[in-house]
Order: sequence, then structure tokens, then C-alpha cells
Amino acid sequence: MKQTNLLITGATGSVGTQLVKNLVNTNVSFRALVRNNDQGDLMGSWPQAEIAVGDLSDSDSLARAFQGIEKAFLLTNSSEYAEELQLNFVNAAHKAGVKHIVKLSQLAAAETSPVRFLRYHASVENRIKDLGMDYTFLRPNLFMQGLIAFGHSIKYEGKFYGSLGNAAVSAVDIRDIAGVAAKVLTETGHENKIYNITGKESLTHFQMAEILSRILEAEISYVDLNSEQMQGALTVAGFPQWQIGGLIEDYAHYARGEAAEIFNTVHDITGKQAIGFEQFVHDHLKFFK
Repeated sequence: MKQTNLLITGATGSVGTQLVKNLVNTNVSFRALVRNNDQGDLMGSWPQAEIAVGDLSDSDSLARAFQGIEKAFLLTNSSEYAEELQLNFVNAAHKAGVKHIVKLSQLAAAETSPVRFLRYHASVENRIKDLGMDYTFLRPNLFMQGLIAFGHSIKYEGKFYGSLGNAAVSAVDIRDIAGVAAKVLTETGHENKIYNITGKESLTHFQMAEILSRILEAEISYVDLNSEQMQGALTVAGFPQWQIGGLIEDYAHYARGEAAEIFNTVHDITGKQAIGFEQFVHDHLKFFK
């Protein structure tokens, strides 16, 4: 196996786990940056994986992790400091001579957006461009797997919640995001490209409820809340204030119909049809039934 020149961040998260599976299944060697040895132990049994313990806030640990790396995948979990951490990563990568960053961003990322998460993604994207590095920005839409957070209420109350009104969203399965990322990381020809990643259909949450009802053979309802009610529900659920504010802005973005467009990126890059919402539900029945 050739020497590793690929660094993966976020390897133990939802998208990262699927990405790592793709790389292992195609026998691609990689280095995974993890925060502690316990996380590294999860991947330690795979011959394709080399583990680097480090932290995006620690430039010295990043410098060590970047040794011999040409291409890096940038993904951090949602946090109050995500922009700062990602900029730290980008600056350290540039200093270490990394040639290409593949960043997991978000559909409609723009520095002028009213949505703070979209502004932060755009800020990091622009920093990568300003440094003159090769880039590929993967901009997925709403994750289908986000519905799993409502698994308990779907199971026991027959309800899930949001504040999107009747707006359709072309939600995407994280397995498809990971499939696109794996191709981009292991092939040439994706330099300096922006890929919008969506599912193959655009559905309202009311339509999702109909599909859930049919597959689960139970009455499942989508309960549409206004922004104040949503804020109260997220507060009761224990979300921190920075995240509540960001989610409310996200929902308003979806409600304006700004996430309804369908892109064929999954098929164009992977050669496979994007996973539909019905397939997602069938594959995750244990969370809903």
C-alpha cells in the first residue's frame, strides 16, 4: 500500500464514518486526525488507517498531522467555535504545504447570508481561495439522518417537528455525501470545483410524514411550529443558545424555499442514483418503529 498522503478530519462523525467505510472498502490508505486515542482505537484495526491524535485548536499537533499530506478533508462537528477551528486548520494546512482541501460546506453558503452557519462556511471557503490552495467545496442540503433526532417522538407520539411551513427541501442521505467525498478525495479533476449535493426529490415535511406513515404502518404527523414555538422547544430540549439561533435561521432559510432545488451531483460523481427518502426510512426502521 502506498504511503498515506490523505488526511481525514471528522472521521468518527456521521458523514466521516461513512467516508471512512468507503475508503476502507476501496483499499485507500489515509491518516485520520482524532482528538484522543479512544477515537483512534475505533479505526486501529484497519490496515488502511493511520491515526494522528491532535486538535484543530493546537497548531503544533496539526503541523505533525500534516507531515507528508497533499490533500485534506475538512469537516468539524457543529460548535460555537467551528469557524475559528476550521480557519486554524486551513492556515496550518497552507503553512505545511498541503496542496488541496476538500471542505464539507453547506448548500447556499454565502458571506452575505442571514444564516450564521452559511456565513461561517463561506468565510472558510474564501480563506482557502485567498491562500491560493486547490479546493473542492461540497455543499450538501439538509441531512435526511437529521430526522433520527426525532426518532423517539416518531416512535411513541407519532409526531415530528419543524418550522418549515409547506416548503419543499431536497434533503440528502449522508451516505451519498460520503460517496461523493470519497470520489473527490481519490480522483483528479475535481480541483477548484463547487458541488451542490442534494437528494433526487424535493419533499415537504408533510410529504415526509405521509411516507413515514405508509412505511411504518402508523399515523405519523409533521407538526409545524412558528419560530417562537421552535425556540421554546429547542430550549426545553437543552440546546445551547448559539445553536438555537443558528437552527432558527436554518429553518427560516428552508421555509423560504431556498433549499428546494435538485442537483444531479450524486449521480454525476458516483455513477449511482441518489438515495430516496423512502429508501432512507426503510434502511433506518429501527430508529422509527
